[in-house]
Amino acid sequence: MSIAPQYTYRQLTSDDVTLLKELLRVFGHAFNDNETYQHAIPTDEYLTSLLGKEYFIVVVAMVGKTVVGGLAAYVLEKFEQQRREIYI
Repeated sequence: MSIAPQYTYRQLTSDDVTLLKELLRVFGHAFNDNETYQHAIPTDEYLTSLLGKEYFIVVVAMVGKTVVGGLAAYVLEKFEQQRREIYI
């Protein structure tokens, strides 16, 4: 009998640079593209600033303290109507 892992989900804040870097590692593995996701990782200062932006949203899936998946999205204000769309 196998036990299913217990996933938790968390929206990252500007205090979560380490978790964002872990998500970059996961993306590199998942997309078989370590060159893009691991070769030129931005500085902590850059990632802290990005995570603090209102238009950037990151949610990670975790098992325990390990990032196992996630989504990154950008909020785009539209011009054809007064609305916003989220691009994942």
